[in-house]
Amino acid sequence: MEAFLSGADEDSRKDMNNDTVIRLEGVSKKYCRTLRHTMLYGTTDLAKSFLGIKQKDGALRNGEFWAVKDATFELKRGETLGIIGQNGSGKSTLLKLLNGIFMPDRGKITINGRVGALIEVGAGFHPMLTGRENIYVNGAILGMTKKDIAKRFDEIVEFADIGEFMDLPVKHYSSGMTVRLGFSIVAHCESDILLIDEVLAVGDMDFKYKCIKKIEEFRREGKALVLVSHDIIAVNKLCSRAILLSHGAVEYDSTAGESIDRYFADTAEHMAGKMRGRTEDHSEVDGKTPKKIFFADVRLCDTARKQTNVFTMGQPIVVKATVISVTKIDIPSFGAIVYSEDGIYLGGFNSLAEEAFMNSIEEGCYEIEYRIGGIFLHGRYFLTLVIHDGTGEIIYDMRDKSDYFVVGGDAKFLPFSGYVKIPCEWKYRKISQEGEKHGYTD
Repeated sequence: MEAFLSGADEDSRKDMNNDTVIRLEGVSKKYCRTLRHTMLYGTTDLAKSFLGIKQKDGALRNGEFWAVKDATFELKRGETLGIIGQNGSGKSTLLKLLNGIFMPDRGKITINGRVGALIEVGAGFHPMLTGRENIYVNGAILGMTKKDIAKRFDEIVEFADIGEFMDLPVKHYSSGMTVRLGFSIVAHCESDILLIDEVLAVGDMDFKYKCIKKIEEFRREGKALVLVSHDIIAVNKLCSRAILLSHGAVEYDSTAGESIDRYFADTAEHMAGKMRGRTEDHSEVDGKTPKKIFFADVRLCDTARKQTNVFTMGQPIVVKATVISVTKIDIPSFGAIVYSEDGIYLGGFNSLAEEAFMNSIEEGCYEIEYRIGGIFLHGRYFLTLVIHDGTGEIIYDMRDKSDYFVVGGDAKFLPFSGYVKIPCEWKYRKISQEGEKHGYTD
């Protein structure tokens, strides 16, 4: 697909700077919440267009909402733009507007160059055709001639790495195989602009690495990239700039690191809002039986003891828990488990194992403080807190994933990245005064 979209004309493209490949001016797109309203308004709008009655595109009718609202930004040649935001914020809709799948209800999109897009798994593939046949079909859709496709066919097949299944109908492909083939076609179509929606969320690690290397190559060639992803690490690594969408509107447009930090701050507030008003009673086992010891209150803080749910990478997290014991407990053990947003167990610890336990705890109210070493990966995390006896067999109280925190910050300021710090030692020694003796000459 080349030239212009959605109301843009030749004069609009001439007005664009030579380095600008995408320009959005007040772009909005509305949807209906129900099928009934969609059919009713669709029929009404079609009838009005036949009668020459001007449509009112600025007002929402009953049951409508703005999926994208007044989006305005530019993308220059060689830029990589990430689009981030909560589910339902309008990311995929915006990408489909850029690709011409949807037309905006108001505003203008101007595109200067050929667009290659991988927006949905299997989009554009005919399920009854083989992978080989779909390469030619998709290549033609993307503007390639049969000669161009034949010239790059071997490269596409090699990159997709599904050679033995190339003559199998696509309907028998797994989602990973379909993405492999789709991305390979798009990556070799000689486009000026590449639109990608969550392609890195499907496929094995080897293929993700190949995709990242191809995207970096694409960027070095001075082409433009728009990446929609929930993978914040990929956005931070691949994108020089990121746009944060909220309820269809551009909330923030800055460097990838700054936009990601803003996203995490919004995420923390969003999660706090969802958890406000929760009135779990941790003082009773089943709503009737009183617990012997329980968590009365838990707060996350920084090292200055200021309450917060947002931390930078590597920053220690202090957990302050108020515990009430209604009787004497021998050798109580306090523990914590950290989970990633998708429920992966990252690690746990307890006072008994760390030899920081008390021989016994008397009746009363206590403050227990946990200090968790920094986490070195962007993301949202959940915390499970538990009180059990010295054997670990009796659990007195547990707050299962009821506390959360987010980790942001720019990784380039840290000495390493990842979930854990792996111990490493470096040694240097001089082995020769004259390098040329060892074959090192100018």
